[in-house]
Amino acid sequence: MDDQIIRVTRALNHPIRIQILYYLNDNQKSSVNNLVKQFDVSQPAISRHLRILEEAKLVKSEQVKQERYYSLEDKHVIKILDVLRRHVNEDF
Repeated sequence: MDDQIIRVTRALNHPIRIQILYYLNDNQKSSVNNLVKQFDVSQPAISRHLRILEEAKLVKSEQVKQERYYSLEDKHVIKILDVLRRHVNEDF
């Protein structure tokens, strides 16, 4: 099986990571500190989630002075999440 597919599906296997992806989609980019405030999760936990998303090539980061900013690397993931959301919300 394709290793990248495995990395992506593992990255999507946590509600905070999915929320981070939607947040970055809506806000273009964010610092780690801002994400900590937004999700009320510890800085080490947010950093761990971001590392997993970055390893899956779903987000990218850039260093600006003392702050690291994250943004979506692949907006296709939002389309995939939206399809999944519609699917699970359908009445059968």
